[in-house]
Amino acid sequence: MRVTNSMITKNYLTNLNANMTTLSKYQTQMASGKRITTISDDPVGVLRSMQYRVNLYRSEQYQKNVDTAKSWLTQAETSVMELNSVITSAYESSIQASSAYITDQDKAAVAEMIGQLRDQVVTLANSQIGDKYIFGGYNTLQQPFKVDQTTGVLSYNGLDLSDDSNPALLAQNDQNLQLEIGFGLKTDVSMPGTKLLGTGDDNIYAVLDGLYKALKNGGSPQEIAGYSSKLQNAQSDVLSLAAEIGGRSNRLDLVNKRYDDDILNYTEMKSNVEDVDAAEIIMQYKMAEFTYLAALKTGNSIIQPSLVDYLN
Repeated sequence: MRVTNSMITKNYLTNLNANMTTLSKYQTQMASGKRITTISDDPVGVLRSMQYRVNLYRSEQYQKNVDTAKSWLTQAETSVMELNSVITSAYESSIQASSAYITDQDKAAVAEMIGQLRDQVVTLANSQIGDKYIFGGYNTLQQPFKVDQTTGVLSYNGLDLSDDSNPALLAQNDQNLQLEIGFGLKTDVSMPGTKLLGTGDDNIYAVLDGLYKALKNGGSPQEIAGYSSKLQNAQSDVLSLAAEIGGRSNRLDLVNKRYDDDILNYTEMKSNVEDVDAAEIIMQYKMAEFTYLAALKTGNSIIQPSLVDYLN
């Protein structure tokens, strides 16, 4: 077969263009730091990269939910421990006030302090994180605990907290807010106020209010001492609640650590598929550059000079 000058020129330009394409590819990879710039570079690698990205995004989102849940539980734990301190102070005061030697004037002074502690209970029960109420059950936007200034009755989401025969009030016990912290995995981030203060005549507010009135009216030592045992029972329930919150927080710490490991692993696997090896890509680029420059240099001897050049 006869090889013409046109064939030589055409093949040369084709190969030169291929060298330019390879050089451009390496330049793009060096500039972007990515091994895959188009799907055709590595179709299988693209699919693996997309899967790693999905797993990475899912782990990061679940970790955000864990952080949110942790914040809710931290605030709830703070409020519960403060409530425990209130009960402790009230218990110590009730013990002192139950002495047979304390005067009515002293009882009145203690009553004022108990009244302050009683009001603090309502403040703690209406604790918020941001603009959300922690102990309101499903009601997070409106203040759950309110005291009727006329009757002095404490209501929870519009229901009398002392009426434990009301099915609607008892149903509030199941209103726990939950967050999804994993695929099919949820955790309670709050608890209803009925669990915090209790229900019936022995709820924490009612006990403190009864103690306040007994001291205000100069009640007998036996009557005042009766409230001490009620406060002890209330404190036991509050400490149990604190232990429950602590258990949830510990679980969230373990889940959060697992997501830290997952994010690190998925990031590394994604990088192994997508990112370039700097040393390797520089070497390949230099080889492609050398090939391209050599092709340009040899082009003078491959392409036959024109008739004008010959006449010159």
